[in-house]
Amino acid sequence: MAEQASRYGKEFQEIAHCGGQFTVTIETDENNRRGIAFGIRNSRPNPAGHFGVYAIPQGVPVGTIQLGGIGQPCNPAPLSDCLPIFIGSDSHGMYGHQCESCKQYWRSKGAPSHWRMTCPYCGLRAECHSFLTEGQRKYTSACVDLAIKAMESDHDGEHVIDMDQVADAVGKEGPKPEFYYAEETQQNRYTCSACNDVNDILGRYGYCSTCGTYNGLGELEKDILSIKGKITAGQEYEDYVKDAVSAFDSYARQIAKQMANRIPMTPNRRKEWDNKLFHSLRPRADELKMVFDINLFEGMSQNDINFATLMFFRRHVYEHNGGEADERYLKQSGDTSVRVKQLIRESKESALKTSDLIVAIGKNLHTGFHKIFPPEELPLKYESSRQKRIKQGKR
Repeated sequence: MAEQASRYGKEFQEIAHCGGQFTVTIETDENNRRGIAFGIRNSRPNPAGHFGVYAIPQGVPVGTIQLGGIGQPCNPAPLSDCLPIFIGSDSHGMYGHQCESCKQYWRSKGAPSHWRMTCPYCGLRAECHSFLTEGQRKYTSACVDLAIKAMESDHDGEHVIDMDQVADAVGKEGPKPEFYYAEETQQNRYTCSACNDVNDILGRYGYCSTCGTYNGLGELEKDILSIKGKITAGQEYEDYVKDAVSAFDSYARQIAKQMANRIPMTPNRRKEWDNKLFHSLRPRADELKMVFDINLFEGMSQNDINFATLMFFRRHVYEHNGGEADERYLKQSGDTSVRVKQLIRESKESALKTSDLIVAIGKNLHTGFHKIFPPEELPLKYESSRQKRIKQGKR
């Protein structure tokens, strides 16, 4: 747990709202026509962001507002009686989200309005307003009520919901202000390698909620990088081979579970893939190719395929036989370099090569998986353009 805490920071910590005020202003012009304006303001010394939703008079969000720049119009509301409501981030500049399907919670820096969001856990894709938390929904309903009361009032002026009071109440004893809600840190705060957005999710593995890219390959690469550092510094190469194969197994099992849950298949087939182990490389590679058309060995030489397959067989020996070769290992692996009862030894070179090949196989699994479940294109295009501008600036 200490290693996990140092890697991810403090877990399940309440994070205050960014604060600010949601305002509804009623004005009557010289022709006795009443107008209404919605706004937000914030002067607190912490990160703050907002996204907009359209809500019907019953307080239910039904659309996401595509907020433009100065002078740029927003997208039209899906219904004529919708009201625009602006939802603030937490004081880290991140937004809480909750999936309407699996009910799981997470945070992210992004709240996209021009493409669909993705639930990190179940992969559901929908517009941003579909992933509001219970607290955000209550706040939305309160803002709608405020706007309706302001419009029904005979008096002009500004009407306010003060979220500064909500932000100041975090961590304090006693009654909370009306509409109180806060966000909560999770367990894995990471930056998506595909779109550069920040996600904070429960557990290790999940989709980036901004672009839909699965983070399993990134987690595998972190594990392998750590293992390679130990290989370079130490001598327990057999343990590091075992650890590298186990890291791949953890990642591949998560991919298999996602496919089992998201791809239509019979109950027996779903159960099979939901519990699939990836300690045996060749059989799993054959199954993935046959069932899902995912080629784990894409671009690899036959020598590298044979070597990787052998190392996966050796993992079983290191894990269960104390490193001693037995008849089963010799028969299944075809390894002629050792005999029964002999301790198998690894070198620094073989351990490093195993690590590199596992990353290559992991990349092929990642590529094949996202051919089935492609990420959202727009955030990837935006990130590609951003990277090009950065490179041009350096030149």
